[in-house]
Order: sequence, then C-alpha cells, then structure tokens
Amino acid sequence: MTKPLYTAILGYLILSNCMACTPNVTEIGEEIDPSITPSSPTLVEAIKVENSWLGLFNAGDTTVKVKPDKDVLPEKPAKAPDLSKIQKEAGKFRLVSVGGALSAGFRDGGLYREGQLTAFPNLIARQMGISFVQSLFSEAEGNGTGYKTVAGTAGPLVKFNMVTNNLGVIQRNGETAYTDFGDKDKVELDQLAFPEIQKGLQFFRYPSDELKYYKYVDRAVSADIKAKYAKPTDWVNDQKADLFIFEFGMDDTYRIVARGAGGLAGGGQLPYYFTPEYELARSLAKKQHKGVILNVPEVLDFPYFNQITAEMVRKSGLNLFVGQDSYDPGLHRLIPTPTTEKVLKGELKPDVRGKVVLTTYDVISGNDFNSEQQMMSPKFYNTYFIGTAAKDTGWPVVDMYSLYKRIQAGGYVTDDRVAVNAAWPKGGNFFSADGVYPTAFGQAVIANEVIKTLNRHYGLDIPLLQTRFFLGK
Repeated sequence: MTKPLYTAILGYLILSNCMACTPNVTEIGEEIDPSITPSSPTLVEAIKVENSWLGLFNAGDTTVKVKPDKDVLPEKPAKAPDLSKIQKEAGKFRLVSVGGALSAGFRDGGLYREGQLTAFPNLIARQMGISFVQSLFSEAEGNGTGYKTVAGTAGPLVKFNMVTNNLGVIQRNGETAYTDFGDKDKVELDQLAFPEIQKGLQFFRYPSDELKYYKYVDRAVSADIKAKYAKPTDWVNDQKADLFIFEFGMDDTYRIVARGAGGLAGGGQLPYYFTPEYELARSLAKKQHKGVILNVPEVLDFPYFNQITAEMVRKSGLNLFVGQDSYDPGLHRLIPTPTTEKVLKGELKPDVRGKVVLTTYDVISGNDFNSEQQMMSPKFYNTYFIGTAAKDTGWPVVDMYSLYKRIQAGGYVTDDRVAVNAAWPKGGNFFSADGVYPTAFGQAVIANEVIKTLNRHYGLDIPLLQTRFFLGK
C-alpha cells in the first residue's frame, strides 16, 4: 500500500471514531443547563468567611435551579376584600411592613427570591388584592445571598450544603456585597424589612462592622434616602400608609442566643416607652395609621439550638468546665459552635489539669431569675414592651409566642386541615433548613394568623390562604 493511500485510510478511521464519540448539539444542550450560573470558588469562600449563617457546619456546595415565580405563589383571590374600614382614600391602599429577617422572608440561612416572595407580608398583600413593592433579587440572581440545604443528619450536629449558583453577591471594597435592587432609585418600597437589623432601627449602618445588616439595607435603599434621613426610624416615620405590620425583636434575640449570650446575664431591659421602636409605633398611630404588631417567639425553643442533649455531652466523657464552674446539665446548655462540635466528636484534649474549658459563647447558663436563659426569653419584652405599645397605639398583637409554643407542642392544624409539624431537620414542614426561620408553608401559617387578627380587630374579611399549596415549596 502506498504511503498516501495509507495516510488517507488512517485519517478516515480517526475522523469516523471522533465523530462517533462526539455528542450532537442536542446532547450538549441537555448536559449544560444555561439557567445555572456558577459562582467563583473565591467568591463562595469569601461568603462563608464573612457570613455567620452560611459559614458554619458546611459539608460542601450544591446547585439549585431558581424556581419561576408561578411555581412559588398561588393565584390571587378572584375578588379583593372590602378594606374601606381601614382605607384612607378610595381607590388607594398601601401596606407597609417594618421588621427583620422573618418579615423579609429569610429562610434556609439566606435571603433569596423564593423566600422573599413567600414572606408573610407579601402573602397578606396578595390576599388583600393590593400591590406590595419588595426589593426582590432578580430571577437571574434568584438564589440571592446563597442559602443552605441539609446535607446530613448523622451527627453530632446537622451538616449543610451551600447553594452557590445564581447568586446576587459580588466583591466590593474588600468584602462581599449584595447586588443592587434594580429599581431602588425609581420605586417606593413597601417592604422595609432587613435581616439582622436591630429592633431600634437607629442606624442604616451600625457604627462597628459587627452587624452586617447594612448589606441588605445598601442593596435596597437609595443613597438619596440615606442622605435625607438620619436613621431608619425617621425614614419609616415619614411613610404614609393605610396599614403597618410591625415585627421586631426576633433577630435581636437570635443574635444573642447564637453567641451564648456572650456571658451577659441579668440587668433586664429598659421599659418599652424608652425604646425607639415604641416611639416609632406611637408616632405612626398618632398620624391615624392603622397597624398590627407581632410579638416574639421563644427562640431558645427553636430546634437548631436544641441539637445538643445532656446525654450527648455525658457520652463525650470529658471533664467539662464553663469558665471556672464545672459543667452542670441542669444549669448549662451547650449550643452549636465549632468548639462544642469538637467536644461531641472527641476532638478536644483536656489541659494539664484534665479539664476542657468552654467559653460563655459556647454555653447558655443558669435557670434562675437572673440567668442568661431568663434574660434571653422574650416574655418580658412581649409583656411590657409590646403590650405597652399595643395599648398606647390601639394596634392588635399577633401572639407569635403562643403560636410557636402550640406548633412545637404538636397538634396545631391549619384552617385548611394541614397538621403543622415542627420536626427538624427531617420530617417537619414548619422550620426551614436553618432550624430557626420558617418554610414557605410556615410563612403561610403566620400570614393566616396575622389575617385572622386583622379581621377580628378591624372588622375585615380578608380571605385566608390555602396553606396546603405551600407544602414542599
């Protein structure tokens, strides 16, 4: 065989094999989902370092497609209810929500479009048949800040995967930041709710970098607003609305509990009439604005903080001390931290005295009146702070404290006959993957409680949500 002929035959065979091994255009399209936008490993690592929610107990990363809005929300009621009893001007109605993570739709350890859409104030607005402007992440960046999915429950603590695709996160000025809400210079927001913000609303940005809520504020609030108003309370106080929903205190309580109270105990808190949120509510009520106030559930009861049992600590076999005090299961309650995880996994070695010493950030101490556990309970805040505000404003209170107690005790059934299950991280339907904030179904349950309170107090007939729609969403 001549060399040219041999070369031609060999080239044909190689080309034929390559063509057989190469997928066609359709197959490539099936393998690469254009709706999935990955994030750089550098950005993901920066998020985990800076974000207390997303940086702990990670097993790995994952990708989740952003759901279209039509799969997240039910149809609005066919007929809007009569709101004239609380309406200031015919043909116009504005609802304003003021609060923290719960009102913003934070869940699964993050803020993302699906959670924002199913936030209870937006669900209420839809049942009222009115518009409600939120600082939504775009559909292309629908996974927002990133969030958690449960990765494993084998223990000793629950592990998570972080959703890292289609994020609304960038790096700017040496830290992560959230991409701007595209219409923040064009529209008037109705959802004035920001995860982690302090209940007093005293700062658009906290003087120290300890509190990162300014990232949520910066993406949603225009520079003109921050230049016009000295603090968020002034901004809120200048809003004109027919109805306000107030939800404060849960983020503050979570922040203290998550750090084991930092050794703080006793001292109580100022009477409610000295607090900025009380003055804000009273000022709005004086302007003839109607409103409703949510009190604070018992955060210490949330399943995330109840992962570590006394039996688990006993099995570690370690001679534990909390500061100078010997560990007492009747007085000391370990919370999930990197250190307590090492205790449970047997990775901490005793010191020369045979002791393993925990800090106050790993433990919530005491069960007497002057203890950290008593100090972190919202009972005092609910009774005196929110109770006084309700009395002085004439606004009704949604008893979130009792609602959560009933749900966690078992036996709570929604009006459309769905059993609410507080089990976590598996088997339940109320708590999201983070074990603190509610699922879409949980938000619907809360929305219905607010609607029932509004209907009773103001003589309205706002239809309840069919909570069943939100199961598994």
